[in-house]
Amino acid sequence: MRFRFVALLGVAHLCLAAPITNLTSPKILPDGLPTPSPSELESIEERAHGTLPNGAPPSGISEGGLTNLKLVAFNELFEVAFFEELITNITEKVGGYRFSNEDDYDFVLNGLKVILAQEELHVLDANNALAHFGIEPIEPCQYNFPVDNFDSAILLASTFTDVVLGTLQDVVERFAIGGDFGLSREVSSIIGQEGEQQGWFRIMQGKVPSALPFLTTSDLNFAFTAIQSFVVPNTCPNIESIPLETFEPLNVIKPPTATTGRVQISFYDHHHETTESILWIVYINQQNLPIVEPLHVISREENEVVAEALFPYDAHEMNGLTIAVVTATEGPFENAYSVAKATLAGPGLFILN
Repeated sequence: MRFRFVALLGVAHLCLAAPITNLTSPKILPDGLPTPSPSELESIEERAHGTLPNGAPPSGISEGGLTNLKLVAFNELFEVAFFEELITNITEKVGGYRFSNEDDYDFVLNGLKVILAQEELHVLDANNALAHFGIEPIEPCQYNFPVDNFDSAILLASTFTDVVLGTLQDVVERFAIGGDFGLSREVSSIIGQEGEQQGWFRIMQGKVPSALPFLTTSDLNFAFTAIQSFVVPNTCPNIESIPLETFEPLNVIKPPTATTGRVQISFYDHHHETTESILWIVYINQQNLPIVEPLHVISREENEVVAEALFPYDAHEMNGLTIAVVTATEGPFENAYSVAKATLAGPGLFILN
């Protein structure tokens, strides 16, 4: 029977934090990325079970549309590095990445190889579009990932895929606002592909394939910040060309569970501008209005603030992905974009169900 390893994968939540262990990306990405040769591209397409889109690109693009493409390329390069290293560890049967059943080994490895090739095509599609508009393509960084076994790797993959699914909603909306309608259909097709692989990751964790009726939305700036938590400092050749904000990290000390309770976090306030009376935690979950709760400061030591807040799970059915950030205002917030505008630290990522 396939998926005999499912019982090992039952973690109910994951909190994004600084990299801690030893899944480290290679210095060179596979298949000649980010500029594969024609023969390498042919091989990628064969393994991806499909090709790069061959329709005519639009004649123009908005500034916001260019930012979208840069963020997509930045994210997809990160995903390629992650899946390449995961496949390498499984193939070489590194400790923590071994399977007792050979059928499981082949099934998982073959599936991950297809996903890797599809992510490679996503990179090329975004960078090719940038090149078409005369913009320098985004180049890969080096990365560290906070996992040292298959279970935690799949949990991390599921978490960043949830963030991608929320971020691509923002990409499509920004394309629409900028009049870049010719690019929205391709991105929508990527949302479907990412959703298919997310269902597989969830099954491997013993979860139902689909988390929510309406997936949690996000903002480009949250994804940009989250990806950088895996980046080796000073290894991104042209990250400065991406005009997005990098927020202060939000560290989760005590994560939530699937019941109403307390969340404990820490973050750095380098400007000493916040006080207990004006700190708030904002939760983005599903397609609902952001939820705002007062943040109680427990301690301040130099620039580090430790605080806690209510996590109102029961009142809002806060399943699936929740994005948490700290603000100095209680809003009201209309959407994820308005939350990002007010963010002091974040995002913290919780997955429940």
